[in-house]
Amino acid sequence: MVSHNVIIKRLEKLEQAIKRLEQKKSISLEEFKKNWETQDVVLREFQVAIEACIDISNHIISEKGWESPEKYTDVADILCKHGVIPEEFSGTLRKMIAFRNIIINDYAEIDLEAVHLNLSRPDDLRRFASYVTEFLEKELSTNS
Repeated sequence: MVSHNVIIKRLEKLEQAIKRLEQKKSISLEEFKKNWETQDVVLREFQVAIEACIDISNHIISEKGWESPEKYTDVADILCKHGVIPEEFSGTLRKMIAFRNIIINDYAEIDLEAVHLNLSRPDDLRRFASYVTEFLEKELSTNS
């Protein structure tokens, strides 16, 4: 059985990052491009949020004894294979993880317009949290 407390704490961290991102979503693209401090905050919150998704994924995979991912993006395929996330969302999760890799490894190549566009729609992060919550609820009901 998956340790729900660990995942719940990480889901709370994810929700906190989403809320911080939502506080910045009304900023215009022009303002966003000019304001490096806002860029730093937004990029950091995206990093925190996506790393929370990776941590949650790895925790579920490890606790369930499923195959180990060779790279972070593999968690999407593993979660999909085992029914935690639907197939149509696995590509989205892979893209989020690839975006996180760009944030931490290729800072100079970040497309600020793409970041701003993602800022205006944090739904993918919330969808991930929703799928994980559904999975936890199923786990609880089958183990009760």
